[in-house]
Amino acid sequence: MARVSYNTPMMAYDHVRDMLKDAAGPDGIVSRTDVKKLVRQLRKDGRGSEAVAARNMFKIIDSRDNAAGARVTGFDLTASRRYFKKEMLTDYDLNKNGFSNAEMQNLSPTMRAMVAAGQMLKVQKAGGRISHATPEKGMNHIAALITQAAGPDGIISRDDIKALTRQLYKEGRGTEELAVRYFYNFTDHRDYRAGARVTPNDIRKAVDYSGTKLLKAKDGNRNGYSKAEYAEFSTTAKAFTLVGKMIEAGIVKPAN
Repeated sequence: MARVSYNTPMMAYDHVRDMLKDAAGPDGIVSRTDVKKLVRQLRKDGRGSEAVAARNMFKIIDSRDNAAGARVTGFDLTASRRYFKKEMLTDYDLNKNGFSNAEMQNLSPTMRAMVAAGQMLKVQKAGGRISHATPEKGMNHIAALITQAAGPDGIISRDDIKALTRQLYKEGRGTEELAVRYFYNFTDHRDYRAGARVTPNDIRKAVDYSGTKLLKAKDGNRNGYSKAEYAEFSTTAKAFTLVGKMIEAGIVKPAN
């Protein structure tokens, strides 16, 4: 894996900072309620890594001034940029030439989410249709992650998924974590009979169903997904698409 430059997470910082500023109330104060609303919207749009970065960045900035009556404002968000770059980024880069794969392992979930969000910003393309293959790559990757989480009994339990999503969160892989959570819940709800269990076969059936009903059914002209068609995607389908873009950009290695 190539080294990740400072510019990648700092690009994400600037992007998230601007979203937090926009989320502020008319008094210019960014409240916890404002942040919760922003995070909910980002997750609804399948943008899991940005949601993790926004929530955690706000918590860190908020905690830096714990004096009674202190509030987070646009000034605080801008002033904290230097803190993130120096204290939370450069201190982990031993050779001062960007993050190696080994150094990435030492970054906090917040920093790793910022890296993932910055990488996502780089691969987002304005306009143009989205190939059918893009969300399908994301879906197949997520399905493989869920299948690999099965225990020795071949059952994919809710505890297995909790362990998987915790690990993805720890690694800053918020969009994959979101997609895993939603797709597993979707599969689990398809068979709600007492005693029913999620198995790899259930995941395969859900992939076949979703490829038609969640994805291709949205493409009215059968020529790829337009911006308007993408806007009609479910949260799960949007997360699949973003994961697929990261796979195509070489940011995420497809699970087998």
